[in-house]
Amino acid sequence: MTEISDRIEREIFIKNKKSLFEVSLDDSDEKNPVNMVDIDRDISKDIVIDFDDVKTDFCRKFHKSNEVFKSADALFYSETKNKLIFVEFKNGKVRDVKTKLKDSLLVFSNIVDVDLKFCRKYLEYIVVYNYEKNKKYVEQEKGKYRREEQNKSQSLSKEYIEGFVKPLFRLAKNEIILWDLELMQDICVSEVHTYTVNEFLEYYSKNCSR
Repeated sequence: MTEISDRIEREIFIKNKKSLFEVSLDDSDEKNPVNMVDIDRDISKDIVIDFDDVKTDFCRKFHKSNEVFKSADALFYSETKNKLIFVEFKNGKVRDVKTKLKDSLLVFSNIVDVDLKFCRKYLEYIVVYNYEKNKKYVEQEKGKYRREEQNKSQSLSKEYIEGFVKPLFRLAKNEIILWDLELMQDICVSEVHTYTVNEFLEYYSKNCSR
């Protein structure tokens, strides 16, 4: 145990745990529920905190509806990174993801008695989205990013690019953060990621899988 992981060893977190498969459920269409983490995946049975349920319990203590706050779907600890990670699964259109992070931090910080300084050092936020349902927006943003990077490279002298910078640009794999969520990085949490399901599974297997 570390001081960071100790933060989630509280009753409200312990009693609100589910599998990664369960918390990735999108049941907005009752006739066609979708779990974004497939049951056949090795990590699907990993147990995480259902933060939606934590929020509901938190509001109940004040005799309030859980509609007071929006919330991320899951919270878990990464021993590899020594960080707590919020995850929001978005099978359909992506919306309210900034609000979900801010509200989740409010609830979390009140439960464990930490400030924003702690959150920006030890917490991350990941939005996992359905690429096919957001393809148009995602490709527009990637195109915009590629044009910006191309303009940056063209502003450098030809000699400088050919001599040194060009290989670096070729090797660089900068991560694109979608839905303007980069605004939340370094002020609310330490890192923000926007991943397709496969990208998330790769990240999780590398950093969080038990």
